[in-house]
Amino acid sequence: MDDQAIKATLQEAITTLQHEEATILTFDVSERTICACLAAILKRTFEDYSVHVEYNRHGVYPKEIELPDSNGELTSARIFPDIIVHRPGDNDANLLVIEVKKTTNPLKDELDMMKLQQIKQQIGYEFAAFLRLPTGSDSSPDDLHVVWI
Repeated sequence: MDDQAIKATLQEAITTLQHEEATILTFDVSERTICACLAAILKRTFEDYSVHVEYNRHGVYPKEIELPDSNGELTSARIFPDIIVHRPGDNDANLLVIEVKKTTNPLKDELDMMKLQQIKQQIGYEFAAFLRLPTGSDSSPDDLHVVWI
């Protein structure tokens, strides 16, 4: 899939999530639940790939990347990407990695975006996206924020 097809597929999946799972988004359920629902929707499109939530393996070993610590030194960190589209065991088929945050989460986005950059560089995912999904009773689908890394 090319860049435009991946972007369109993810946007369509988000729209479907907002339509089919509006209640859980309004109720502001856990991020894991939302990610599992989005992954199930993505699985409908990516028939030739596996879609996993919090998949923590790179081959048989724990998935790790180097990230700067509080002193700026690169250190190895185990990671659990929110959603990945891949073929387990095939490093040439790491298609898409997604990190998700709810709009009700007060944490900043920078760490997730840095993690996505490093996952692309160090593990070889072709595409990476950060999603800030509208949740809570006052949210609007227009509050969606998608950043492609």
